[in-house]
Amino acid sequence: MRWLIEFIFPRRLHRLAYFLRGILADIVTYFLYSCSTTMHPPYWWVSVIALSVYGLFFIVLPRIRDIRMSGWWLLVCFIPVANIVLGIILLFRAPALLTSPGPDEAPPTTTTPPRSGAVYET
Repeated sequence: MRWLIEFIFPRRLHRLAYFLRGILADIVTYFLYSCSTTMHPPYWWVSVIALSVYGLFFIVLPRIRDIRMSGWWLLVCFIPVANIVLGIILLFRAPALLTSPGPDEAPPTTTTPPRSGAVYET
């Protein structure tokens, strides 16, 4: 049951999952707008708002977390042209696990063997 909840409400999304969920959200949006004349208006508005909230908090925000950007970048989604640029950045930026740590993050704890011929002072 936990895997289902994690699948529907992810905490992090990688590039492919972000892309596929975005395409699926676009297909559902197309379906909602094509049914807008036949659906009762209050139900239509509730479904559009629910899809928008899901898209923001469970598609865009997990991708922002995955690349270790601040959650405040979610506000850029409300700016008409900037949201397209943010979507492209989120699609092509590498996950944080593949990038080097920033200055405020601890370096990875790996041990490297000493180079041959190295002179150590005591």
